[in-house]
Amino acid sequence: MNDADYIVIGAGHNGLACALKLAKAGKKVLVLEQADQAGGAAKSGQITRPGFVHDLYATNIGLFVGSQIYQECKQDLHRNGFDIAVSDQPFSSVFPDGDGIGVYKDEQRTIEQFERQSPKDAEAWKELLKVFNETSPYFLPLLQQPMPSLQAVKSLYGMVRGLGYRKLMELGDLILKSPRQFAEHWFESEKVQALFIPWAFHLDFGPDVSGGAQFPFVEPPLDHMNGMAIVKGGISNLIDSMVKTLEELGGKVMVSHAVDKVLVQNNKAAGVQLANGQQLYAASGVIANVTPTQLVTKLLDPIHLPSTYVQKSKSFRFGPGTMMVHLALDGPLQWRAGEDFSKFAYVHIGPYVHNVSQTYTDAINGILPASPMLVVGQQTAFDPSRAPEGKHTLWIQVRALPSKPKGDSLNEIAIGSWSDMKEPYAERVLKKLEEYAPNLRQVLLDRTVYSPEDLEKANPNLVGGDSVAGSHHLDQNFLFRPFPGWSRYKTPLNGLYIVGASTWPGGGLNATSGYLLAEELLR
Repeated sequence: MNDADYIVIGAGHNGLACALKLAKAGKKVLVLEQADQAGGAAKSGQITRPGFVHDLYATNIGLFVGSQIYQECKQDLHRNGFDIAVSDQPFSSVFPDGDGIGVYKDEQRTIEQFERQSPKDAEAWKELLKVFNETSPYFLPLLQQPMPSLQAVKSLYGMVRGLGYRKLMELGDLILKSPRQFAEHWFESEKVQALFIPWAFHLDFGPDVSGGAQFPFVEPPLDHMNGMAIVKGGISNLIDSMVKTLEELGGKVMVSHAVDKVLVQNNKAAGVQLANGQQLYAASGVIANVTPTQLVTKLLDPIHLPSTYVQKSKSFRFGPGTMMVHLALDGPLQWRAGEDFSKFAYVHIGPYVHNVSQTYTDAINGILPASPMLVVGQQTAFDPSRAPEGKHTLWIQVRALPSKPKGDSLNEIAIGSWSDMKEPYAERVLKKLEEYAPNLRQVLLDRTVYSPEDLEKANPNLVGGDSVAGSHHLDQNFLFRPFPGWSRYKTPLNGLYIVGASTWPGGGLNATSGYLLAEELLR
């Protein structure tokens, strides 16, 4: 007897998106999650003080709001507790001299920010937006299509016809640049250049890594036009709404149910065995929301797969690690750059391109950076429901750190386990933040720190603390993700599929891989 048509391993948002799509088509779906809470890297909780709700890892849901599964399930998700808060001040960067640059939804206020630095750069920003608006209707749909596929080929053909060969080549040249090349090509001011670089480093693109320009080209215009979206009350409200909607459709989610291995019968994935020995069977297939390395080293006996596939899975590369520092505050930060900066959803502190470059070099060489890039999230600035009245949360993503440090650039922190190093390193982070927001210590009530090791313990997909579950460099992206020949979510074993951030289109709350696989299974 079968327990479901499909069994999904992992209740990350892609696993849930896949389950939702299948359940809407009448399939019986069972989702198994090893943690005690669904969501993967999309979780929130009161981890500093009661009443202070923090997004533990991911927070920006702009991609999810544009996803296919959201468009199909919008009404049900909102009925089941999902609501959106949008900041009209999406992101900014601040600098050691007390200056800062902010990007608003308001066009004129944004132009004024660029003009303060360079009238030429203000004109360049307008031109960049024009290029984005001309080209995005052609390339953005590719991010929600299987790769490779006839659908993608048709989109590329449409790009050639719509843009013309010359503009298409110019677009290709633009997105293949490194972040530094992109910033220097468009802008002359060092501060304006520094405003764009952090978007590539949200993934694993240091300033000089080819292909990283695609992210500073796409994210700033989208945030400028749409604002930055988060989940009102915490990102777990999104996950909970997905679970409730799935259950209404007859699906089931079981947390604290770790899968020990995939069961194989007659050369087909037949089900799973839980860590407690219980066996569950699937009539149609098993869908793993895991990394390729987990699949071949933990869940499946390699004898069931070709040796070349096993080797490629084991060679899948992960990027540098991330630390998360969560703060409970008695009031807002007072930024030296100005009062208005306490209202931005994100404040990036590189501060400059060369600083981010040094941080990346240190991290990939196993050295604790002297001054890591900080992504400071101020969610309570536009979602006050996350904290008691007058109080605030602060979300600090520290990019980037070595997963296994071999040394410290300042020779201040004794190298050992992350459990010993994380608090001293968090102090370094707060000292850097304090330089830009001098009232930090006066309003700081409490803090909780997650090291790269903590991230992986909480979610095995975040190997070494890699917050996007695998490097996005060009040889491991697009139709090469997770590796050439296997970008369509199938595996060599019949009935076994893989989705998640390690597969196309990669990291971020895009819900795309889960949705695309479900579409394929329902054909």
